[in-house]
Amino acid sequence: MKTAVITVGKEVLTGKTVNTNLATIARKLNEIGIDVNRSIVIDDIKEEYYNILDFCDSELIIFTGGLGPTIDDITRETVIDYFKLETYLDKNILQEIKVYFDRIGVKMEDTNDKQAYFPKDSIILNNDLGTAPGAIFKGNNKTIVLFPGPPYEMLPMLEELIIYLKKELDIRLYSKGFRLVGTGESTMEKSLTGFYEKHALVNIAPYASIGEFKYVFTSSNEKELDATMSDFYSRFREYIYGDLNDSLEGVIVKKLAKTNMVISSAESCTGGMLASTIVNVSGSSTVFKEAIITYSNEAKIKYLNVKEDTLKINGAVSKEVAYEMAMGLAKVTSSDIAISITGIAGPTGGTLGKPVGLTYFGLSHNGVTKTYERVFNGNRKMIRTRATVFALNLIRKELEI
Repeated sequence: MKTAVITVGKEVLTGKTVNTNLATIARKLNEIGIDVNRSIVIDDIKEEYYNILDFCDSELIIFTGGLGPTIDDITRETVIDYFKLETYLDKNILQEIKVYFDRIGVKMEDTNDKQAYFPKDSIILNNDLGTAPGAIFKGNNKTIVLFPGPPYEMLPMLEELIIYLKKELDIRLYSKGFRLVGTGESTMEKSLTGFYEKHALVNIAPYASIGEFKYVFTSSNEKELDATMSDFYSRFREYIYGDLNDSLEGVIVKKLAKTNMVISSAESCTGGMLASTIVNVSGSSTVFKEAIITYSNEAKIKYLNVKEDTLKINGAVSKEVAYEMAMGLAKVTSSDIAISITGIAGPTGGTLGKPVGLTYFGLSHNGVTKTYERVFNGNRKMIRTRATVFALNLIRKELEI
């Protein structure tokens, strides 16, 4: 099936916004055996839509962006006009948009009405995170998909599209996977020498992110798929923390809740990123006790009882300070697990002996405090993210002991 993804918006053309939607859409379609053959970025100009649609011979055309209520959001009406489709006002969608505005306490303008117009016989993709619903419909024997631009709004609709396509095209593919942490992609690939050839009936695709990654297995042969995953798990079980629907923080919160344990954090260079990641999980309030951001030496002394001499002799970024931060946190919070982070996130502050990226961790559990040292690469945000993921993995492994 020839597939085109058309991204709409001057902000993408000028580089102000990175086109992450293309990568997400292409990856999800590839998992069910559909490859994106063409990707185009256009401005919010009617003629641009017409020019692209005139020469686009793709059977599946996906638009992202331009579904909002403003004057430059013209995707819906322009694409419908191009295919000369009859439309109707969906009163249920209009009411949902009104409810959305009522919920956030903002007056709904008349311009939002256009977001409730759809081609007849179209499939409406509801938007619970914004005001712009998507749609799937037919035009000139092509399947047309309209997605909003914001990735967090688009992603749930993409899942609906995948379900639709699998049913429409009678795609009988099975897709499962694992999420991993604590190892590197290059190390994994070296360990997988011969693995791909051994499981030739299964498509195996790695996807890396900062600090962790996932492997997705896809095949029309479910038995072979399960055998491949079993073989993979037996090799790398120490790094696997869940399936594709899991998150590292979600797994930790679940394990803490199951064992009736609570956790607290003390952070310096990560500035609360660890705590924020944990509380992203619904239900974390039952296991997450408190967080202390001790960015300055004075704060470490005041709130965690870190000794002034320890700071003077070893410096704030040291295993000794990480140790006292975790131990002090455990005492002042009475948490089952107390974890500390102190490091140099950069880009300044590094020395020959203590380079940018150097990070120390302390973890107290059952009266025992241990320290860990790592040097992370990347820019300031990447270092902080990698430190957060590493801390989460320390907690995960501690809970498995």
